[in-house]
Amino acid sequence: MTEAQQPAAAIVGVGNRLLRDDGVGPRVIDVLEGSVDVPSEEVRLYDAGTTGFLALEAMSGCDRAIVVDAIRTGREPGTIREYRFKDGGFDEEVPQVTMHDVSFTEALTYARDVYELPDDVRIVGVEPGSLGTGLELTDPVREAIPELLGRIAGYEPAIDPDEVSAIDPDEVSAIDPARSEDETPTPTTHEVRDP
Repeated sequence: MTEAQQPAAAIVGVGNRLLRDDGVGPRVIDVLEGSVDVPSEEVRLYDAGTTGFLALEAMSGCDRAIVVDAIRTGREPGTIREYRFKDGGFDEEVPQVTMHDVSFTEALTYARDVYELPDDVRIVGVEPGSLGTGLELTDPVREAIPELLGRIAGYEPAIDPDEVSAIDPDEVSAIDPARSEDETPTPTTHEVRDP
């Protein structure tokens, strides 16, 4: 994709899928990729994992960006908070969004000379219930995903809010890596033959 073909927006999921609710950002990207018709020529969907510079790279060249992450603020698990970065600064104090290699909020503030970052970045944070080892999101965070998706659709004109609201919040397999029995692949067995 050439620079002239850059999407106008980026939606970036941040977090570690192996640490329960820390993986909410990447899970939201999974849902958008699997359940919503997001025009790739208009919106870049990106799972940045825990690397702050990958998140910045995904946003580079876009006019606007939405970053989804688990952010501890001391509120009830599943509580959604938003922070806006516009014109080189945040509209309010933002908790540190630590991504192992660098604080994302610091990187966003100081990396403007390196990356062509959007002038308008929204960080949509979800209060985690658990950051312990595990693949499944806690119930409060999983139940917050429909509201997260609705907020994203409200900010990003290329995403149809009706399509987002049609996603069944009870369909855990679309949101979480936990598979139902009928989705679990059957292990392959190899026949051993005597020579």
